Amino acid sequence: MWQYAVCRTIAEKLGYEWGINSSPTHDYFNGANQMDFMDVDFGKPVSGIENEYHEPWLHHQHIDNVNITMFNQSLYEIKDNTLMIGHNGAKGGIYQSEDYIIDRKADIKKWFTINKEKQRDFNNILSSKGIVLDDNLCVINFRGGEYKSIPNVLLRKEYWANAINWMKINNENMKFLLITDDVQCAKSFMPFDIPAIHISVGFDFYVVNQAKYLIISNSTFGWWAAWLNDRVKLVIAPKYWARHNVSNGYWATGDSYTRGFMYLNREGDTLSNYTICKYEALEYYKNKGIL
Repeated sequence: MWQYAVCRTIAEKLGYEWGINSSPTHDYFNGANQMDFMDVDFGKPVSGIENEYHEPWLHHQHIDNVNITMFNQSLYEIKDNTLMIGHNGAKGGIYQSEDYIIDRKADIKKWFTINKEKQRDFNNILSSKGIVLDDNLCVINFRGGEYKSIPNVLLRKEYWANAINWMKINNENMKFLLITDDVQCAKSFMPFDIPAIHISVGFDFYVVNQAKYLIISNSTFGWWAAWLNDRVKLVIAPKYWARHNVSNGYWATGDSYTRGFMYLNREGDTLSNYTICKYEALEYYKNKGIL
């Protein structure tokens, strides 16, 4: 979704036609359309490529080697018929800076509208399970799967316990629901027994997208569902995003801080907003000579 949104936003700003390959580079669903619950326009067939834009990646060595990607003005200078890819030709550029797309947020919500028939199906499932997405329910989106093989990325139990405590401070009557791709793993990371469900990619996305209170993991799946959510009142996300567990000030994959989200530090005692996170990160990069 990041590549789609940034590509289309840049192309329309520059007056170019655009097209997105509907078959993802990383296929987790055996060729099935991962976005079949949305009526997505993939634009023109991709052909006539004459140029490549390689997304600049900065490399930072701390606990491990991290790619840091920042908003880059040069993307607005690309020529027509250009393929947007990653650093040194890596497939699937990152492009995960809200600054590329913030001015088109209203339009992007239309690009990624969930199909009305699917909405009815998902609401029927919620009703059948007695789930009401009201002010007393916080949805927790836990990312397991391949994250389990990346210990610096898989969020610690402490993150979930601390985030839940913050939600309880906000509302002592708050109840919780786990939406996850990995039910067994997710439940093992919670501080107490929390109902967990996984129906489909579309259903899971819809629930996160409709919840009023959210605790999300460092996953673009949860990020997009939360960012497109018109009902949400509080989103808690891990500070430093993909290196919440180990960072001493850097963000992976870069300027992932988001307007409207609240970021929980590793100690669990502070929530920081977009402005604070961005300031601290830029100061860190300047002091370390990264920027």
